[in-house]
Amino acid sequence: MQVTNIPVFKEWVPEWLARLVIFGILLTSLLGFGLYSGNAESAIGYYGMEPTDVLYSVVVMYGAGVGFFGLDYRFVKNLSPRKYILVGIALNFITYAVCFYTKNIGVFMVCRFGQGIACALLCSVVLNLIFPRLHVTRSRAIGYTVFYGGLQTSLPIAAIYCTTMLHYFDFQWLFYGLCIMMIPALVLVLVTMNAHARFQKKVPLYQVDWIGYLFYAVFCCVFGFICVYGQQLNWLDSPIIRVFSGIGVVILGLFIVRETRIKRPLFDLGVFGYPLVVTGFFLLISFYVFKGTSSLAYTHIQVVLGVDPLHLIPVWIANIAGIILAMFVTARFVLKGKSLIGIIISGFVVLGIFYVYMLTVVSVTGTTGQFMLPMMIHGAACGILFIPIVFFTVSAAPPKLAYNVSMLGIFFRFVGFCLSISINNYSQLYNRGVIREKFRESLNEMNPQLGQTVGRIREVYSVFGNDPHAGSGGASAYFDQLVRTQIITCSIRDYYNGMLVGLVVLILVLLLMAGIRRGG
Repeated sequence: MQVTNIPVFKEWVPEWLARLVIFGILLTSLLGFGLYSGNAESAIGYYGMEPTDVLYSVVVMYGAGVGFFGLDYRFVKNLSPRKYILVGIALNFITYAVCFYTKNIGVFMVCRFGQGIACALLCSVVLNLIFPRLHVTRSRAIGYTVFYGGLQTSLPIAAIYCTTMLHYFDFQWLFYGLCIMMIPALVLVLVTMNAHARFQKKVPLYQVDWIGYLFYAVFCCVFGFICVYGQQLNWLDSPIIRVFSGIGVVILGLFIVRETRIKRPLFDLGVFGYPLVVTGFFLLISFYVFKGTSSLAYTHIQVVLGVDPLHLIPVWIANIAGIILAMFVTARFVLKGKSLIGIIISGFVVLGIFYVYMLTVVSVTGTTGQFMLPMMIHGAACGILFIPIVFFTVSAAPPKLAYNVSMLGIFFRFVGFCLSISINNYSQLYNRGVIREKFRESLNEMNPQLGQTVGRIREVYSVFGNDPHAGSGGASAYFDQLVRTQIITCSIRDYYNGMLVGLVVLILVLLLMAGIRRGG
């Protein structure tokens, strides 16, 4: 991809140092995505926002990055890699510094949008740096493995960083730490990279589809808003959701019309004329919907079992190990030309094993150690699935459309991420409502076990020297907490049951599709 005689890295830079610089850039760009994945309560308390606001801040960053990827290829042709990286680092540094000093939710959301643009910008450079350093027959498989492996592991790595920082510092110091982490990457970029090297011949920035980008980015944010806040606002019963739905439909329509008429669109929508490409997009959405259930495992450990986030670090490490191991093993299978559909089916089967395992360990009692193996299995499933689905989707279109398929693939991963949030919100509320009604029916004065249980709790409180009134109040509070944890536990189990059924249906469809392709 490098067309000038000037190498990106200076001649004295060894290969190991060049790879270290690439990894440092990737790490600093991706950490912002998972900044609140394991410590949402800290952000809620610091900014005074709702849990859904924290989720939406992640969606805003994701949507901004997805939107900017559509313009990115034009900037890559215009700017040198070093200048491009410096712009991304500067944008990250400014937005992190603003987040350090402000508690305004609106300013915070704007900064998250800027961080999404910076993330897309830096990730694009990383991809362009990785591929030329690999053998041509292996570059795509290994390059995607390294990049998407970093993407998959960024959430647990960020969770470990946040948990460790918040154990010793207040919330705003998370951003200070990220600024400090960018300084070594900045120094390495300035010292090791040539200022005038380019990936491609310089092309002036003319006929850039800024209006199309605006439509695209706004639609992503609107779609994310509907998915995150829809359940809280009661979907179409809310005038806010109706207005946002109307805005989303209009913007999407204008975007499609514009992209089909202008000379240099963000995307060639002709890729939707290839059925296997559409199938790949569906698999990307399905993958993100089914893999998003891991958040419930962390919720159960923290809320029901009462485990401090610091003690979740071994579980996150197990998840990272599963991702890394499975991704590199899967890359070897892809390089050997194994059936992509077969690998994808195997990945979904492993994800099904994770669901079955979770159904056995989710209860009102347990230890952190019980969740290490299932979360490693979850990581392995993600590692198995990601690369084959990307390869299947990209290879289903002609080479000239490969870039468009890749960019639209990023969009459909975003769609799957948002749908996962929406399904999770709806299912949890519905399941908890159904279970709460069942508990209400059984927990009445006619049930002899109710009086016996409350009586035993009162006896325990009286043993510790509480007076009868305080003992009764404490027993009632403890019993209410016990009922709440039972409701949460049962709702999580029901959710995993439902997702397991959906996953089995998907696997059967894929088996049928594989049989049809072999028969054809």
